[in-house]
Amino acid sequence: MTSAPYRVEASRLVAADAATAFACVADPRTHPRWIPQTVIASAHEAAPGVGERFTMVTGPFARRSGRGFPDRMTVTALDAPSGPDGVGRTRVRKDGPFLRGDAGFDVVPVDAGRCRVVWWEEAYLAGPWPRRVNARAVGVVLRVLLHVSLRRLARDLA
Repeated sequence: MTSAPYRVEASRLVAADAATAFACVADPRTHPRWIPQTVIASAHEAAPGVGERFTMVTGPFARRSGRGFPDRMTVTALDAPSGPDGVGRTRVRKDGPFLRGDAGFDVVPVDAGRCRVVWWEEAYLAGPWPRRVNARAVGVVLRVLLHVSLRRLARDLA
């Protein structure tokens, strides 16, 4: 019997319309602007589409050397916000080598010039450790990263 994934999420009201915020969070090439100590390690001329892979690297020296912990991901969903009440959604599958699971963003329109960005992760360490236990430990670190990153995203979009 498989237990339900452990979800960590954070949200932030941003001063941007949903389409603008969605374009930013759906394109991992913009993530190093607002995710600390992170670079994109895979080359893309455009934002990766559904079924395409990309790799982010995070670590204290990632921005200078490109070295750190690789997070290989495959885009599994990209649903842009449609209409004034449409929620935009992205989803990726984490393919390792360190993290496995799923993650994504929901962009919820509030009004013409604001939206709420929700970043969620259901990630756990790959390897022999019990998923249920290590997902909670990973969640502690992720929760801080999500809050700091969303604060930076809001500032970037303002």
